[in-house]
Order: sequence, then structure tokens, then C-alpha cells
Amino acid sequence: MKGVPVQQSESRRDAYINFDIADKKFNGNGGCNQINGNYTINNSSINFGEVISTKMSCIDIAFENVFLNTLSTVDRFEINGDDMLLKRKKEVVLKLRAR
Repeated sequence: MKGVPVQQSESRRDAYINFDIADKKFNGNGGCNQINGNYTINNSSINFGEVISTKMSCIDIAFENVFLNTLSTVDRFEINGDDMLLKRKKEVVLKLRAR
């Protein structure tokens, strides 16, 4: 995220996003809470709708807040092998790796 690797513990609390291509919805985890919402794609543009999340408090809530705020700024994407680069204009702000 923003050029800083996110440590993965292989637990259910790692930050991740699953995309439901047919329904244009996403779900996942922000690092603390379960998240979901809608997204729209037009060519290489992507916009995430309002993110709905559970409201648990945990140690990594600051990370989750940055992650969700960053996600809300994304306006473009690029697929590069197994990576999905989420961008704000030309800047890569999140890099998602397929599992």
C-alpha cells in the first residue's frame, strides 16, 4: 500500500479484496473488519462505492482506516500478471496480488 508492503499472517484478518465480477460487488477484510460494497468499471477506470464494514475495534484499526481511505481515492486500475494495480491518476496506491 503506497509502496509499503503489507505483512500477511495468513489469518482471516489480513487485508484482502474479492471481486464479484458478475454483480460488480466486492468483499473482504480491511485488516480488522469485514468489508463489502459495489464498484464500477469503465475501460481502465474503476470506482469503489461506499464501503460497508463491521465495527470491531482492534490493534490494526489505524492501518484499516488508511487502507479504506486509500481505496476510496482509486480511479484507475491496471492488470500486470498476477497483480492488480489500483491507481490514483498515474500513482500506484495499492497493489493487489491474486491468490
